[in-house]
Amino acid sequence: RNRITNCNTMADAAIEELYREAFTDRTITPDENAELISTLQSLQSIEDGSSSPPALTPDKLVWLRASAFRIGCEFLADGDNEDVEDPRDENVKLLKTINAVVHALETTCLLPSLEEDGGEDFSKASAEELFKSLYETEDEVGEEDEDGPVISREEANALQEFLTNEATRPPLSVLIWLRSTAFRLGSQYLDEENDKAKNVALLRSINVIVHTVESTCMKPKPLELDFPPSHTPDANTDFATAVQTIWNLDANRLAPHKDYKMDVQSSKHPSHKYDA
Repeated sequence: RNRITNCNTMADAAIEELYREAFTDRTITPDENAELISTLQSLQSIEDGSSSPPALTPDKLVWLRASAFRIGCEFLADGDNEDVEDPRDENVKLLKTINAVVHALETTCLLPSLEEDGGEDFSKASAEELFKSLYETEDEVGEEDEDGPVISREEANALQEFLTNEATRPPLSVLIWLRSTAFRLGSQYLDEENDKAKNVALLRSINVIVHTVESTCMKPKPLELDFPPSHTPDANTDFATAVQTIWNLDANRLAPHKDYKMDVQSSKHPSHKYDA
């Protein structure tokens, strides 16, 4: 278990390092994009002779995307940065880079769950209007929220209802457009004075929208592992090796004394004369 934890920690660190390399200059190059995709694919594989599950399983997908936003916040330019000529322009570039990273994650680890035809009441204009309303920071009396855009649970539920309702569900053809539009419209709400705290709040709001789109319109890609010969038992494989292979592939293995406890004798002691 400790070895599995260490491997996962190393994999997490490798992903975070790739994110930081891309966000440093707020531009993701084709080589950086290819390296990110290659790393994700390698983390979905299992090495020959390994007794550990893949480092990247479906339960890690939310962490992968959320980490892109979390680390992206570290590279937001503010008005106090004298090395940046136009902080707002740099932040727009950062949003485009995060969008590219999320696109790589989605195309590598997720599959669409939308149907070809959407609801009869769906339109791009209605989706844009809903996204903009989530980014608005003015309250009912027209006063600006000092903390920047914050999406409430009720607003997130309204977005989910829009994306899943039979009448307004989006068609498959707009799936990529939905996510890219969340970023494009979000960039229009970057703070005019480049207040970092407000822009961090904006990135969190974009993350909420992207998370809702992914959870309602996409599904994890099944792990179709290309096993090496040692992981492919055949008629000539001995029983012990076949059982070990099944054990190696069990990604949801329970830990003894933590997840379960065996008591095969029903607490019977050697001095007891009765059957358990």
